[in-house]
Amino acid sequence: MGSLSLHLDSYLARTVRFTQRLAQEHPRPRLLARACRLVDFLVRGTVHVLRNRRYYTFLKLANMALVNLQFALKTERVWGRPYRMKIESTNICNTHCQLCPTGLNLPGRAKGKMTFEQYRRLINRMHWHLAALDLSMWGDPLIVPDIYKMIRYAHDKGIWTYISSNLHAFKPEKEQARALVESGLDLLTCSLHGASQQTFAIYQPGKSLPETLAKIRHLVEVRRQLKSATPALQLNFVVTRYNEHEIETFRQLAAELEAKPIFSWASLNVRLLNNGSPSAEPAADARRVAEHLDRWLPQDQKYMLRVYDLMRAGTFHAGDFNGHKMFNCSWPWQASVINWDGQVVTCCGSWETSEDMGSVFEQPFGRLWNGRKYRLARRSFKRALTHEQARDNPCAQCPGYMV
Repeated sequence: MGSLSLHLDSYLARTVRFTQRLAQEHPRPRLLARACRLVDFLVRGTVHVLRNRRYYTFLKLANMALVNLQFALKTERVWGRPYRMKIESTNICNTHCQLCPTGLNLPGRAKGKMTFEQYRRLINRMHWHLAALDLSMWGDPLIVPDIYKMIRYAHDKGIWTYISSNLHAFKPEKEQARALVESGLDLLTCSLHGASQQTFAIYQPGKSLPETLAKIRHLVEVRRQLKSATPALQLNFVVTRYNEHEIETFRQLAAELEAKPIFSWASLNVRLLNNGSPSAEPAADARRVAEHLDRWLPQDQKYMLRVYDLMRAGTFHAGDFNGHKMFNCSWPWQASVINWDGQVVTCCGSWETSEDMGSVFEQPFGRLWNGRKYRLARRSFKRALTHEQARDNPCAQCPGYMV
């Protein structure tokens, strides 16, 4: 399976590079650009299915096809079910990450953990349509004692599993590395965001990079001893002004650790700077946003969302995206989030409890999935919502990426 994955990754990379270059070099006629995007989509889909074929059934593939068709058409009601999902094991974290509302202790949802029994019932109801499951959201899943059992339960139900962790709660001396490998976890992302202690501590104050790297090395060694190809390892590097000079060093570090480096745009959570409520002084709010952007945004434009340039220029108006999106977000069709307390939200960026769609512990997920609030969220991609409809609707004024 490992050699097949490497071959598929190589084939996918070559094909995507070719189609993207062709589309950029020949933007006209539009038919050619659309054909390139179609080839790109088909290749990605084929590689994904081949790589994860043990997790797919005919029913899951049919559901995925239906959902993707409705995403392309931007329908308000979705007859299929999400095939990607986040089920939050906990929103508790032991780290003060400087761009995370949890790390900054912003007010929001009460802290807690989902019980294994609550989780088991959800998986039993949803495993027929779930292709991929992420047990991370606003907390660190390795804080949850039952996390290894939760991963294993989903794995045995035929679901691809993933978690993201800072590894500070990970205790190799308690055989947790073996437990993680034996759980069947498919992919683990380790949040580092730095290749030196200095940059690491800027984002995660008070934490030690050498200790975290030692845990990764131990996990790799245990995985080797158990002759397992999983979990595959990714090292996450959110590019900011403080760490962009370490990108190449980070690549080398990832290679040494037998992991894949992931360089991603920084989501600066500007929407939460005033705890979701603008103050009585718009000029002061604008200054605060500008200072936040100047502090964190990298110089390299490749790692900066264009929407932040609009914010700097003062030309970003959330109302402009009600009925029109800058990014073609697929969350309201392909995926969903269930918080630890059972509350359903549309995407991984939703923080305010006012954006909840309802509790899956109190009513069937299908009723929420096509409930009025979810349908209005999807409508906002094609038509503007009224002021009343847009109130507390997470998608109404979002550009398609939670900034």
